[in-house]
Amino acid sequence: MQPCDELKNIVLQHYGKFQSGEQAHSIEDTYSCQEGVVIISNDPNEWFDDRSSIDSFIKAGGSSQLDIEVHNLVAYCEGSEGWTADRVTVMLPNGVGIPVRHTCIFHQEDGAWKMVHLHVSIAVPNESIGM
Repeated sequence: MQPCDELKNIVLQHYGKFQSGEQAHSIEDTYSCQEGVVIISNDPNEWFDDRSSIDSFIKAGGSSQLDIEVHNLVAYCEGSEGWTADRVTVMLPNGVGIPVRHTCIFHQEDGAWKMVHLHVSIAVPNESIGM
């Protein structure tokens, strides 16, 4: 594994689009269109594993403006595969910060990095869910 600044930059640019409310275009440019792409978000109903549901998900949240504070983004690649992991705080318009964990898996398509897997979850202490 090698550290990969290129993937870090892709993720940071993607976050920047959320801050400007332009994430739908970023998602369309960043995500692979090939079969097998999966987006798993925090809500139990947010598991998207086909192009139609991914497109609907993108359109539904395509203009939300979110401030994202990045805490420890790491990125690695090996050959045509790469991945990122980070912890961010999503700042809501009311000033509440939500701790979020974010992982992505990328692969190269025609020389460009494309996201094939995204997982987003809200960090919740075990004690708050009875564990």
